[in-house]
Amino acid sequence: MKARSIILLSGGLDSTVCAAIACERTYPLFALTFDYGQRAAKMEIAASRRICRVLGVKHKVVRLPFFKDLARIAMLKRSGKVSSRAFGRTRSVWVPNRNGLFINIAACYAEYHTAKVIVTGFNREEAASFPDNSPSFVRTVNAALRWSTLNRVRVTSYTLDMTKKEIYRLGMEHGAPLEYVYSCYVGRKKMCGRCASCRRLIRARQGVIGVR
Repeated sequence: MKARSIILLSGGLDSTVCAAIACERTYPLFALTFDYGQRAAKMEIAASRRICRVLGVKHKVVRLPFFKDLARIAMLKRSGKVSSRAFGRTRSVWVPNRNGLFINIAACYAEYHTAKVIVTGFNREEAASFPDNSPSFVRTVNAALRWSTLNRVRVTSYTLDMTKKEIYRLGMEHGAPLEYVYSCYVGRKKMCGRCASCRRLIRARQGVIGVR
């Protein structure tokens, strides 16, 4: 019997591929997308909704308005023009405890709905700069969840030890709706193609199918 799961879905490459695999290996109750005031919130939500429709998964949006108190962070400045160069460094896109918070909110839903698994999209490339994408982070979070949830919810990521290129190829193998992926920090209707997130997606796609 497949375990019941909750998917964390941003609409980006990693979470989209993990969502597609979760539909094969688990029984997803729904996917959660977070609006924490990020510039790309509208586009991430739209992409996630399209992806969920294709995968046949229910979709929920969780809004976290208190992040407005952290408005000096570049990622959270919705108003005004911004250059893609502003999102080229790790510190400029870091949001304090973002993944830790997302997982704990998902764990609340998971325990309430008797789901055992939280599926999230982490990867080896970003783990080099973002420690909350790493295997050590997942192991530590799972250790904590054994104490904080009665049904011992656990986090899993099917892309944890993979590069973006490997993830893109994996998504094609599992029929993930890669055409709906949105992966841009700037948040415009059309991805800028220049921020760090866009560049990682472009390199992955070029490495697999050879087109921009």
